[in-house]
Amino acid sequence: MQTYSFPPLKALPAFPSGLDACIDIIARHTSFCITTHVNSDGDSLGSQLGLTLLLRQLGKTVQNVNPSHVPENLRFLPCSDEVLVFDAERDTSVLAEADVILVLDGNSPSRMRGMEEAIMRSPAVKAVIDHHQEPVEFARAYAIDTEACSTAELIYRLLTRLEERDGKTYLTKPLAEALYTGIMTDTGNFRFPRTTSDVHRIIARCIDVGVEPYYIFDSVFNQNPMNRSRLLGLTLANLQTYHNGKLCMMLVSEAMMRETETNVDHLEGFVEQTLGLRGVQMGAIVAEMPDEIKISLRSKGSLPVNKIAGFFGGGGHINAAGCRTKTMSFREVQETIVRLSAEYLA
Repeated sequence: MQTYSFPPLKALPAFPSGLDACIDIIARHTSFCITTHVNSDGDSLGSQLGLTLLLRQLGKTVQNVNPSHVPENLRFLPCSDEVLVFDAERDTSVLAEADVILVLDGNSPSRMRGMEEAIMRSPAVKAVIDHHQEPVEFARAYAIDTEACSTAELIYRLLTRLEERDGKTYLTKPLAEALYTGIMTDTGNFRFPRTTSDVHRIIARCIDVGVEPYYIFDSVFNQNPMNRSRLLGLTLANLQTYHNGKLCMMLVSEAMMRETETNVDHLEGFVEQTLGLRGVQMGAIVAEMPDEIKISLRSKGSLPVNKIAGFFGGGGHINAAGCRTKTMSFREVQETIVRLSAEYLA
């Protein structure tokens, strides 16, 4: 397997011009493959499926191929049953034969783990729509706004640009459900700092076309299996705090997941619990998996957890980031997070 090294993007175009470049690519081509990052979440899948529905209204052919499966709590989303989990033998040709590969909610092929080689070998035009920082150079077009609350917000802005151009309405109820889910989850249920009045106007329009907020929330957050609750109970019983209570860490061992018959999917949302404790400014969950350690980080204010994630080769936003490592033990990861966070919390 070939290893690729990507330089940082030298000059990020302003979002409007990047969006124009993506619209031009959409107009000029017929077949699209959309993908997003490993361990997809509400924003990545909501953006992907919303864009799928939008492109099909434009008469385009769309296939969705992801590096990992759709989480159980997001399978209610329209078209989610069409998402293929990447199989090199089957799907390399899908990526090779598409006119365009659209990468959503991820600004480097490495985030589509396992698909990197197939993406780069494909002669397809590549375009990125994302809101994360520090994109790398691999695509023809980049529509990136790091101030946006979510990638789903950017898909909505693409939609409205097309509505203005075509004099048509493209926001259907299924499309709105996908975008609402993306915005709701990536704003922490509308409580994170980038939840602006414009975001609420987008949400209002989604509700106007038939989205039911309770249904979306209930589907995403209130359908958890009992074994997930047992795993959460174990992690809460073993919370660790450091730096005079400013850092809270959740530890999930392989043994805990075996005991509760759970997997990494069941950890979604756990890390948010850490910031609910008085005095905590930074939270982390460290999960031990068979061949790697998964880390999720959260913070308040201007504490840059993306810098800590970057140490492990990951990334994200100032207040929400993640990474994985195969080179450190469970204990070494914990000790490293404590050491790195001391720069901001001690």
